[in-house]
Parts: sequence; structure tokens; C-alpha cells
Amino acid sequence: MRDIVIIHENDEWLVPLREELRQRGVTANEWFLDSGPVPFTQTPADAVYYNRMSASSHTRGHRFAPELTKAVLTWLENHDRTVVNPTQVLALEVCKLSQYAALQRAGLKVPKTHAVVGKEHLIVAAEVFDQWPLIVKPNRGGKGLGVQRFDSIADLTAYLEREDLDEPLDGTWLLQEYIQPREPFITRAEFVGRRFVYTVQVNTEDGFELCPADNCSIEDQFCPTDQQSNKFTITQRFDQHEIIDALENFLHQTGIDVAGIEFIENAQGELFVYDVNTNTNYNQPAEQRAEVSDTGMGALADYLIGLASK
Repeated sequence: MRDIVIIHENDEWLVPLREELRQRGVTANEWFLDSGPVPFTQTPADAVYYNRMSASSHTRGHRFAPELTKAVLTWLENHDRTVVNPTQVLALEVCKLSQYAALQRAGLKVPKTHAVVGKEHLIVAAEVFDQWPLIVKPNRGGKGLGVQRFDSIADLTAYLEREDLDEPLDGTWLLQEYIQPREPFITRAEFVGRRFVYTVQVNTEDGFELCPADNCSIEDQFCPTDQQSNKFTITQRFDQHEIIDALENFLHQTGIDVAGIEFIENAQGELFVYDVNTNTNYNQPAEQRAEVSDTGMGALADYLIGLASK
């Protein structure tokens, strides 16, 4: 059996995966990527490399982790190493428009969206967008942070005049139509090995911080996804829905191996996909309440072990 190497920038997210691997008698190597060299002329070890890099790494002080990861994945793939969520997947992780284009090619609906670089262009862009209410969010935010709803140009103008306004990491704002949900929640479908695991409903009544991890980093003091949160509920409602087949097809088209994909249902029953999380986490309390036989991290551990055993 080959080694399993987990590429990441957040130790806390690995705790449940370590435990699932330990229960199976396996210990993975962990490669923390924040800064450092890439020995491109050397030959990397023949292992299974699992890319867990996140577009939100900058919120934990790891500004250049995605760029370093891109270089590392390029090196690994140049030597035909097994990479779970390879280079093209990282490109989707950090660019929402790339996600939407790929989703549309797979026949899935996405919210109407425009991209804007430069705060000074947002008002004119919103007038051209001309759909109210609308959502303004950073292309690279993380956990739903920075997502704002506006009902008018006046509201948006007042927001942009704030002295404490933080611009997106990559300078790219997204203007997006507001989808009025049938009920106050979004749905997240989890996939491992491009195969459906389960869907979880996330209550959004208190805002947009939707990261399903059991524990957030220490600075995220108000993250609602701790062990006591009841915002996450596993549901079987979409298990036989056509959107699951469409999302699996999307994963095959894009080469994404592991992902949590979020969608919302409007009052007419239409489903709009708005986010693809290729660095996915799972809410263990929700799994325990639902008594699921195949947990997210368990399925992931089995998948990685299966690849390493080939």
C-alpha cells in the first residue's frame, strides 16, 4: 500500500479524518503548505496526494497557500502521481465564474452573476445588473463571510462608503441575483470519489456563515458550526432527485474527486447551484443525529485507502 499524503493549511480540519484513518489502521502523512520550496527537478514519492487546499486560506493567515499548492500539484502531476482534486480543481476552488461556467456546461442552473474588479465600478455595474434585491460577495471569501444583500442602489452606495470596508482578496466582487428560498435553508450535497454520499440542509436564518466543519479556527469565535449547532440536518429529500445525477456528471466532467456542492430552491421549486467547495468538511453532530451508516470522513478515508491500495 502506498502512502497517503494530505496537502493542507488547517490542522484542525484534519482531526476527524485522522481518526477515521486510525480506526482503519492507517496513518497519513501531512504536508502543511503555507510557504516553502518546490523541488521541481526532483522525483516525488509514489503516493496518493489529497489536495485539501482552501480558497479561504487567507482568513487563517496563509495568503499564498493556494499559489504554492498550484506549484506543488503541477510538480506531482508532471510525474504522473495520483492526485485527489488536481490542479484544474484548485482553479475552480478559487474562481466562482469558472465554477458557474462548468456547472452550466453540465446542464445545471446557476444564479445570474456578474464579476466586478474595482470597488469604484460596483455602482454602475449594479445599475447594469438591474436586479433587486441582489447579493454582493467576494470571489474569495470563505465560510460565507462578506456576503451582503442589498435592496437598492442607495443601500449599496452606503455600504461602499464605509471606512472599514474590506475589499476581496483577489479584487473581484460578484454581483448575484438573490434567490428567495422556499424555506430558510440551503442544501449541500456531499460527494466522495465523484459518488453521492448524502445531503445536508443548513439553516440560514442567522446569516451566511455556512461552513459545515465541526470546529472553526480560534479567531472564528462566532462560527455557528460547533458541536452544539443544530443548523445542520441530514435529509433524504434529494437522494433520488435528478440533480444528484447532474452533479455527479459535473464532477466527472471537471475531474473533481471530492466536493460539497451547495444549491438553493426557490419558491417555484427550481434549484440553483451557487457554490462548489472542493475542500469539503462534514458536520459530525448532524451525522450522529441522523445515524448515517456512511459518514463523510469515513467515506473519504475508505476512498483514499482504496486508491493507495491499487
